[in-house]
Amino acid sequence: MNYCFCMIHVALEHNNASAFSSSSVPMEILRDYTEPHIQPRYDAAIETVSLPEDAIETIAHFQDKIARYLFEISCLSGLSDWLSRKTLPSHFFKYFQKAVNLYDESCQYFIGQLRRQGFSVRCEPGCAHCCCHMPTGISTPELIYLYYGMHQSGVFSRFFRRCLEAEEQWREVLKTYSDPAFCDESASIRESVLRSYHRLKHDCPFLQERLCQIYPYRPIVCRMHFSLSSPHWCNPFHFQNEHAVRFNLEPGEKIFEALQHLENRLRLKVSDIMVCGLLELSVNIMKFDEINWIN
Repeated sequence: MNYCFCMIHVALEHNNASAFSSSSVPMEILRDYTEPHIQPRYDAAIETVSLPEDAIETIAHFQDKIARYLFEISCLSGLSDWLSRKTLPSHFFKYFQKAVNLYDESCQYFIGQLRRQGFSVRCEPGCAHCCCHMPTGISTPELIYLYYGMHQSGVFSRFFRRCLEAEEQWREVLKTYSDPAFCDESASIRESVLRSYHRLKHDCPFLQERLCQIYPYRPIVCRMHFSLSSPHWCNPFHFQNEHAVRFNLEPGEKIFEALQHLENRLRLKVSDIMVCGLLELSVNIMKFDEINWIN
């Protein structure tokens, strides 16, 4: 049976690739991933997991519901002038929260199906080696949700300072590359910068004592990353790091289309790099004010 996992794809991570790359392959698991001499590759020829028909239908149902909630947000009144009024409909938060919670449920459902096939995801609380990547590809609604979470934490100023520090570290990495216009750079340039940043092992500005302090508000790119290897192998300095088997459960086409439709309604032109986008939203758009939610 040849299928693409009902629009959820697994991106198997090459040892030299960013954990947050958008590359993906059909739903497959690395062949003989426990053999230490085999290097994980995005384009590896791997064994297809045969999911039961009812599992495929369940996952497709998750995708449809997530896309529906996102589409409902884009149909709300008051989105077109939110930049001038700094207000959003309360249902924006309600529906987006439901969408990301459903996404988490779909990931856990899929992981359960993996477990039945004999594959065990090793991620656990306190394992934060993947939290030294720089998340990119962050959509406008995700940035708004993150910004709201920063204010809800009660320590917005602390997180803002940490984002400033992370942005400075990011700029230092950029200086080592010849192309200054990173936002318009080729995929290869971006991949190289992401790898270099990861090797520096700078913790995410929202990480404290190895735990995410804005976990309910984290972006999709942080929700979709998993590992089948020992948590220690995910450490970029661990001698087995190049053999770690990691994968991304990417949202399906319907979800991407719904997010893009919502992006078009919000009309917010900021960086898709997490800390850069958050700083632009905080300073240039919201001017540090909290979002006003209206019924």
